Amino acid sequence: MSGSAVRASAPVNAVVIGVDNLDASLAFYAGTLGLDVAERCTWQGPEFERYWRVTPGTVARCAFLGHGADPVGRVQLMEFSGAGRRLVRSPDVRRAVGLFNLNIYSSDMAADYARLKAQGFRFWSEPAHNRFGPAIGETLEASFDGPDGVVINLIQLLSDDPKTVIGRIVAFIDRYGRTPTGFTAVVTTAHTVADMDKALAFYYGPLGMTSFFESVLQGAETNRALSLPAEARTRSVIVQGAHEYGKIALAAALNYELPTIANDAVPPHIGYLAQSFEVADVDAAARDCTAVGAGVFSGPLTLDLPGRGRGTAMIVRNPGSGALQELFQAG
Repeated sequence: MSGSAVRASAPVNAVVIGVDNLDASLAFYAGTLGLDVAERCTWQGPEFERYWRVTPGTVARCAFLGHGADPVGRVQLMEFSGAGRRLVRSPDVRRAVGLFNLNIYSSDMAADYARLKAQGFRFWSEPAHNRFGPAIGETLEASFDGPDGVVINLIQLLSDDPKTVIGRIVAFIDRYGRTPTGFTAVVTTAHTVADMDKALAFYYGPLGMTSFFESVLQGAETNRALSLPAEARTRSVIVQGAHEYGKIALAAALNYELPTIANDAVPPHIGYLAQSFEVADVDAAARDCTAVGAGVFSGPLTLDLPGRGRGTAMIVRNPGSGALQELFQAG
């Protein structure tokens, strides 16, 4: 996967998570999930403060993790200093407008489920067997409350028929490999939006992503697994960049109301703060963001980015939800 191919249709390069305690979060992402720590650093200074809009003197202890040769589906952990930090998502919030979960492929759901429960993680339900039809295939899935209020959704792919979508993903993973503990990088990440069309305009426009799959989620069994009312109907659109990993599962409520967590998902708070994307030209991306109504949070600024080196970057708010989206140009 060449860098130019990645930039042509940008998958999620990294997810940015504000953490309560960096060492405790690393015990999960590096220890349990087996992701490689590419860099640890302390981020501070005037550029950092302007970029993340934090008070002068704020410092962030950072770790940047990933798996595989490609710059996709990685994790940036940031422990901000200072008082007033709070959880973006409380444990009782099961669905809300904003950035919501990380989807990770499991190699053995039964073993991983038992091991994570023994470590004290709270699962929302027993693993659910999902049958998506002969063209898609089957999965086992289970969500739990991970560190820092971030929901982790484990997925075991059950179909190996190469004619199915899931079978083709299985073949990709067989070639690409897993972490030493049997997991993957972030393959998909959930983003619940208030306005699907505005959100899609951002992902299709400045980022050049494409539609992977669209459906309406409904029915008592599906809604029970999603922790939604039995009669709920949800528009679901999965968008992808130029990689098997780094997809985004967008969801919009069609007949029910949801709270929003996007306004609280800003530094120095604790939780899922932003999605990051590499683009070929930040200035051009900035113009495209303006065209689709993505308001500027900060930048563009030239600064050192954890795990990625010197680059020019900006942060905007997704017009469909208000969630933070980082766009950066390397070099």
